[in-house]
Amino acid sequence: MCVYMKGVVDRVSNNSCVLQVSEIIKTLNPESTITFMDMAWEGLTRGRVYIRVSWDTTQARQFVGLCTGQPGSSFLNTQLNRVVNKGKQNECVFGGNYNFNEYRVYGPCTGVGIVSFIKSRSEKSCKFCISTNGGYESFGAVIGQVESGLEVLKAAVQLNDITQVTVVDCGVVVPLLLS
Repeated sequence: MCVYMKGVVDRVSNNSCVLQVSEIIKTLNPESTITFMDMAWEGLTRGRVYIRVSWDTTQARQFVGLCTGQPGSSFLNTQLNRVVNKGKQNECVFGGNYNFNEYRVYGPCTGVGIVSFIKSRSEKSCKFCISTNGGYESFGAVIGQVESGLEVLKAAVQLNDITQVTVVDCGVVVPLLLS
């Protein structure tokens, strides 16, 4: 059984339980945390992408933080920015610029389901790459692997305009320890 913690919550219903993000983060396994992103386009949520992340790099910790909203910023309401090598062996999707929702191509990102943080001159960069087809070759730091939901990204890639795809919810999956 899992509890899904929303990245950013504007309001809470009467029958909800509110948990402090800082307390939840303490319960996560830094060797293997599962994050999620709900993707929507054309006004409908199309599915959830689960990404297993190991916190062994600064970029991985930043990615988890931006999924939870703990640092104040979040991937919530950001758009996917670009598809590289559409329909080819090294196809991948770029997203994650919460400040400007703009993109810059940094090089190929390949390997099915590999999640990378993209190298940037700015230490505040939060762009990520998720490969949807092919063998792995990345110019960014590998931070994780898509556990499930890759079909959601593959459907998004088929759109004429990938920037229509929005992250409408994101967070981490918190395992419940029942005693």
